[in-house]
This record gives sequence, structure tokens and C-alpha cells, in this order.
Amino acid sequence: MRPRLSHLLIAASLLVPAVLLSDGPGLPRQCALASATALLLWLVAREAKIDPRQILCAIAVATVGELTLSLAWGLYCYRWFILPLYVPVGHGLFYALAATTSRQGVVQRRGAIITRTVLVAGTGLAFFSLARFDDAWGFLWWLAAALLIARSRNSLLLSVCFTYTLLLEWLGTAIGNWRWAPVVPGLGLHAANPPSGVGILYVLLDLITVTITTRLLPAGAYAQPDAVSGHFAVLTASECRMLNAEMESVHDRRSLLHSKFCLLHSAFACSRLLAPLTIAQWQPFQMMRSTQPDSKGVQSWI
Repeated sequence: MRPRLSHLLIAASLLVPAVLLSDGPGLPRQCALASATALLLWLVAREAKIDPRQILCAIAVATVGELTLSLAWGLYCYRWFILPLYVPVGHGLFYALAATTSRQGVVQRRGAIITRTVLVAGTGLAFFSLARFDDAWGFLWWLAAALLIARSRNSLLLSVCFTYTLLLEWLGTAIGNWRWAPVVPGLGLHAANPPSGVGILYVLLDLITVTITTRLLPAGAYAQPDAVSGHFAVLTASECRMLNAEMESVHDRRSLLHSKFCLLHSAFACSRLLAPLTIAQWQPFQMMRSTQPDSKGVQSWI
């Protein structure tokens, strides 16, 4: 991990609690907290070389999710503001942090261990929360999150996302910045504060963002699983061009091999069709005894 990037990760671990502790009413306060969060997001994205459009996509998707889950559905509510101004930018920051963390070599070398640890610890936490707080909603969320983590090619990224989200939720609910509804509106299921499987929200955020950016932003940076490790990697524009050129080269080589195969197949088919004719042409020159004797009573060679 590069020193500057590690310093930014440490700064993020200090800024997030500071923002949550400083949260309160008033537009100036909210603007100041949002500005500080946006500054750190810009530094992380620039150092990690993440396309700004990818960050904006994550912020847009997360904001739609906030409006749907909080205001429309009523799963949770904020204490000081309808939607604190630092929250949308904070979603972009956590997306960038998760992508940056999962790219580090020291993390990727231990990717399998990290994924298994998250699955085991998450399962234990879900059962404990179900037994202690009757957290049926969180348990269902965890089952879905565990399935996505276990079956995804980007399991390391999703494991990091789940871990970061759980830490953030524990801190935010402990301070009192937001609170989850004890009963899910419309379903009647009990939920803890926070639900044990709440990390699925960021897991879905990352999956949706990756899907959108890979389809709609082919010229910029987008997320791709590493060809060797299978872990998540964020590619810059130049890396995307190199990858596209390599894929086109592979496609050209495959087309050339296919053409050669078709040519050989055609030649083989033609040889099979011409084989009887060739034998017929050479048959008069083969040494075969005639069944009809000549005038001298000696068998002739045809």
C-alpha cells in the first residue's frame, strides 16, 4: 500500500467519527460537514485514480436508496435532518474506500481468509442478534448478503463493503445520528438497531454501481474482476484502453485461428470427395492381371 493512500485511509477512519459526533441541526453545520466529507472523497478518488463519474453514479444510486428506504418506507430516520447533507457524499466516500481497500496487494493476498472470516463472523452475529434482539429482518438480510458474497467473483470487495457498513452502522446508531425502526413497516418483522445484515445495502450499492458503470461508461474507469485473483479492481481510462486493445487482439487471433480451421476443414472435405476419383485415375496403372488371355495365350498386364 502506498504511503499517501494509507494516510488517507487513516484520515477517513478519523474523519467519519468526527463528522458523526459533530452532526447537529442548522444548515451551516450541515454544509461544513458535507464539505469536509467531499474534500476527503476527492483526495481518495484522485489518489486511487477512480473515475469521478463512477463516484457520482454511486452517490446517485445511494441517494435514491436513502429517499426510498428512509422517507418512503420508513425503515430508519435521522435525528437532526431529514437527510443530512454529508450522507450522500459519505456514500461516495465509503464506495471509494471499499474499492481502494480491496485493490491493495496486502488485502488481496489474504482475500480468501478475509472472505471466510466475514462469512463466519456474520453468521454468528446474525444468530446472536436473532436470539438476543429478535432480529428477524437482519437475519434475512444477512442470508441474502452471505449468498451474494459467497457466489460473487468480487467476494473480497463485497466482504470489505459489508465490514465497513457494519462498523459505520454500529457507530452511527450508538451516537444517535439515526435509528432503525423496531418493526419493519408493512411486514411486521422485528429488527435490531442496526439490523445484523445491514451491510447488504452497501453490497447492493456496489453491485448496482459496477453494473451501471461497466455498461454506460466504457470510456472511463470501471470495475473489473482481476484476471488472476478474481478480486475487484478499478481501472483507469488508460488501463481500459489497454484492456480493450488486448481483448481486440485476442479476438483477432481467435478469428485467424477460426479461419485456418475452416480452411483445413474445407481441404479435408475436398480430399474425401476427390479420393474415389484419384483411385479410379490410378487404377489402370496398377499391376493387375487381366482375366482375358491374349492371342498368344499369355495373360497381359493392363
